[in-house]
Amino acid sequence: MPSTLSPSEEKSCKSLLKECEMFRKVSPSLIQSITNAMSLRVVKRDEVLAAQGESCDRFFLLETGDIHRQFNDSDSGKSHDVVYAIKGKSINSMRVIGGGEHPCTVSCASDTCRLYEMRRLNFLSLLRQQPEIAIGIAEGLSDEIRNGSRKYVTPFLLQKQQTDISYPAVAIAAGIESYYRSALNALLNARLTGIKADFFPNMHIQVPTRVSYIVGFKGLRAMFEEHVNPEEFSVGPTTVGLAMAIAPGVIMTPISSVLEASNAGHMNKEAMAKRWMRGIVPRGAREVIFGLGLNQMSDYFEERFASFYGFENKALCNMAGSLTAGVVSGYFSHVPHNLSTYKLMEPHRSYADLYMNQFVKSSVHPVLETWVRTWESQTAKTAIRTIAATIFPRGLMIRTTQIVGSFMILNGTINYLSQKEHEKALRATMGMSTYKH
Repeated sequence: MPSTLSPSEEKSCKSLLKECEMFRKVSPSLIQSITNAMSLRVVKRDEVLAAQGESCDRFFLLETGDIHRQFNDSDSGKSHDVVYAIKGKSINSMRVIGGGEHPCTVSCASDTCRLYEMRRLNFLSLLRQQPEIAIGIAEGLSDEIRNGSRKYVTPFLLQKQQTDISYPAVAIAAGIESYYRSALNALLNARLTGIKADFFPNMHIQVPTRVSYIVGFKGLRAMFEEHVNPEEFSVGPTTVGLAMAIAPGVIMTPISSVLEASNAGHMNKEAMAKRWMRGIVPRGAREVIFGLGLNQMSDYFEERFASFYGFENKALCNMAGSLTAGVVSGYFSHVPHNLSTYKLMEPHRSYADLYMNQFVKSSVHPVLETWVRTWESQTAKTAIRTIAATIFPRGLMIRTTQIVGSFMILNGTINYLSQKEHEKALRATMGMSTYKH
């Protein structure tokens, strides 16, 4: 059947058919057959393309313009705008074969709408003449159902890195993030101690140390994943996965201690060789939480956002996963972070003394403190103050903002640069292959 469309219209129609989920598995030659049977239609604003309740006798492919779908509920008398999760350019393509009633009214919502249409009888005739089209349609719809129902549910401790590690990308990301982290750390320390400090102290120490620190976290994870198979150990994959997830935080604690000591010179006048050891125990717990958040937790939430919330944009998934992991890690790492900071600032005091007389005392909100002060029971006062300070400690928002920003900067920059590096290598490989042939 010869086409009634011009060459440019024919090209546009074929492009729209290929984008339609229903025809994605139909071969190019059969797409041409469908295109030949379609005609161009131009409608004006508010012109109805399909009326609710009427039988479906054609389908459309929208080239330009906007459409509006409206469902009128006969029971309540209310009208509802309708949108579909799959935002395609087709109208009635899924319903045209059965010819059932239109579930809603479809009309043009712009000054004009250009569409390609095919009547149902012509479409059914084409399917009888070329049954391979029906096979392609069935394959395309099957893939769409599978993709729509597929969910990724990798356990938290068995998450794998989603991109191959690129150490130059990690180093660049860590260099950028080190300035952000240093400024937020200065704000947090000022919030905890009441003493202001420089935003960017000892950056000649901080930047290379931070780069080594982040490269260590990412590199250790990559090394463990490459050389350790959790399934081979009798204790079980979850236990081995836990050990692999915790190990980078433990190993990187000394480097983190040097970074923290670089920010504490205004209060702790000890030599750097001694100062970095102050607060190392709670700092180790903090680094374990940080490592879990930066690595496994970010990937865990990224996977969930992609699967359960339909985030198709990988960069958006990465950002949302890093943000969520940052909030969780920032919250749970706050108490050990505060204790390590207080110990670093005042090394002569014990952890118990710092927790009760510094951390708890400074973290209780003034409103709560005014209320608790009127109680007679000292035990109840201490209990409420301790619980309140631990659940919502002082500086929590600054610490959480710091972690969220760090995760987003690090994971976002690393993924972006790694992707660009991968694309560059792929182009080089394809170019070499073309040259050889």
